[in-house]
Amino acid sequence: MIRSLRTLAVGVTAAALVASMEAPAQAAASACTHHLSGPQVCISTTGESGSANPGTVWTSWTNPPRDRTHATVHITEPDGFTYTLTARRHNGQLVASVVPGRLMDNGKLCARFQGSSRTACAQIINRN
Repeated sequence: MIRSLRTLAVGVTAAALVASMEAPAQAAASACTHHLSGPQVCISTTGESGSANPGTVWTSWTNPPRDRTHATVHITEPDGFTYTLTARRHNGQLVASVVPGRLMDNGKLCARFQGSSRTACAQIINRN
């Protein structure tokens, strides 16, 4: 009984400590289109959460037509700057990534694949 109370006390203390600490700055943003059928497009970033610098921007088209081996994808930053990349087939998906190399404004970071009518947008929030 004393051992279980001690374990409970340590667990509660650890949980309180973790809750009081600021969360680590990882996985800045992510979003996918959500449709019951048809193509699904996703966009995500790695880097500091709440930062204008998202690190790497990843995008994928999870269920493209079987004969598509590549597709042009447009990634649009909140200020309207657009990257045009070629996504290549990998494990049944079309994927592409870019490291912007510049700071982004607050707003939506979006990905649109040519050949798909779907656009995925993630919210970028600059807390600096």
